[in-house]
Amino acid sequence: MRKLFFSLAITLAAFLPVTASMGAELAEDFNTGAVDLNHWCPCQINLAKTPVTFSADPEHPSNLVAHITVDENALGGNECKQDAPDFECGRPPEVVVLMDEGAVGETELQDLLGPSFMAVIKPRWEPTPDRPDPYCDEEILEKVKNGNEEKQCIQRQELRLAKQLAHDAAKAHLYSLRFRMPKEIGDRTNSIRWVTAQWKHEPVSDAYKKEFGDDWAASPFLAQRFDDGVLHVTVQDEHCRCMIASAPNVDGSTFDWNNGTPEYCQSTRPEDSKGKRCTPDLKVEYGTKPVLSSPAGNWVEMNYRVQAGRSGSAMIEISEGTRFIVRVTGKIGYEPPAGRTSKTKFKIGQYRDYMPFVDTIDVDWVRIAPQ
Repeated sequence: MRKLFFSLAITLAAFLPVTASMGAELAEDFNTGAVDLNHWCPCQINLAKTPVTFSADPEHPSNLVAHITVDENALGGNECKQDAPDFECGRPPEVVVLMDEGAVGETELQDLLGPSFMAVIKPRWEPTPDRPDPYCDEEILEKVKNGNEEKQCIQRQELRLAKQLAHDAAKAHLYSLRFRMPKEIGDRTNSIRWVTAQWKHEPVSDAYKKEFGDDWAASPFLAQRFDDGVLHVTVQDEHCRCMIASAPNVDGSTFDWNNGTPEYCQSTRPEDSKGKRCTPDLKVEYGTKPVLSSPAGNWVEMNYRVQAGRSGSAMIEISEGTRFIVRVTGKIGYEPPAGRTSKTKFKIGQYRDYMPFVDTIDVDWVRIAPQ
């Protein structure tokens, strides 16, 4: 495969623990009190009006916590402009880096949020039709039209993992996050779609655009979500999205987690917006206590062993702290372009349909290591 050479002044060893071609390795504790542009691209953070802030942990004063807030300033989203003259990810580091052609982050594609799995508490789970955002009225639409660059009725405040830390999506990596969500949630009944961490692989096959049109974009193959203030995790087999783990529902009830083919799966094909069940080419295996803890006002440590791919050998394994939750195997994600390698794009923060509430995710640390 052809290589792109970025040659500049200092050695790679002084900049990264491993090269981009070897895979990502990161131990981010945010204790510098700033967004480290060697680690993160803040192009989807409103740095002027709602930047990432930092404060000391009262229980451990020497430890800083990052706060990523979503508010009215995040309305409409922001497109990423990584190259000259904008350099929204910071100027390229003065290093020599070997990158595969088509490395993740060169072209920003729209992220697709829905459907929500939390829409209605039912005696048994059923797919949920897409519903309009109840807060996206004419006034908000006008602000979106005249405001930020993505021009969607969404709010986005996300840190993207730096492009040079991207890795082959088929190579297993362990992602560990310690985070906390607000204790009080402004809306726990309308199931507003809300993503707090997501993993996408790019590029994907051009066949999807030919089938669905230029406005189509791949959903995250793995997403950590917070609809209705309920932590839950989804995994995608191409156009079939499955909820594979969750904290208790708003009413305290829990889902039944059974080994085998995932049960709570809904099509994300554009023609299935009215809600349609799907059967994925996935298998799940659960631990003895698979219900997640709620991060609403509480610190939660989530560990994701992430490996995407369509060969059938892909695997995602999730634990909360040391407690094993679930292992997912099978066909995870989308087909890559013929003869090319897809890379994993990781983002943490907040991405949701518009809500008129100010909410902050607190992030203590993020760790990434090859497996």
